[in-house]
Amino acid sequence: MDNFTIINLQAIIGTISIILGFNWWIKPRVANLPLQEALLPFVFLNTFRYLGLSFMAKDQFYSGFPSDFLNTVGIWDLSTAILAVIAAIGLKNKWSYAIPMVWIFNIVGFTDLITAFPQFFGLKLYDHNLGFIWLMFITYGLTTFLSHIYIFSRLFKNLKKK
Repeated sequence: MDNFTIINLQAIIGTISIILGFNWWIKPRVANLPLQEALLPFVFLNTFRYLGLSFMAKDQFYSGFPSDFLNTVGIWDLSTAILAVIAAIGLKNKWSYAIPMVWIFNIVGFTDLITAFPQFFGLKLYDHNLGFIWLMFITYGLTTFLSHIYIFSRLFKNLKKK
């Protein structure tokens, strides 16, 4: 089986698993929480996006990786992590501007992922030694992607209430 098939099978099974776990255990616990409390765990999950800086670490990947792509992913992930930390603190402390911060964080973080994933596949990076990045992509990357979708859904739902 080739790497493209393997990573896509993992992505399909991972997505199904994350959605099932979310629907069975997480959604019932956050569905009726106030907006700030419901968003906090999903925003907090993204505080670990600093891990994307690993793309910029010297000698961590084969030398043929385009440095522009690696640097862009690293900077966008770090920016997302910083925004997530600020938004999480704001949510936890119920700051008046916490929800606008969540909007900013979520737009930046989601934009990062929807631009990085196609580049990852377009560059066929799955055909190279990714080390732990393969695991991050197929687990944490999927989880954060789906967290952004849930955050958007709650934010838009909140707008409709107003």
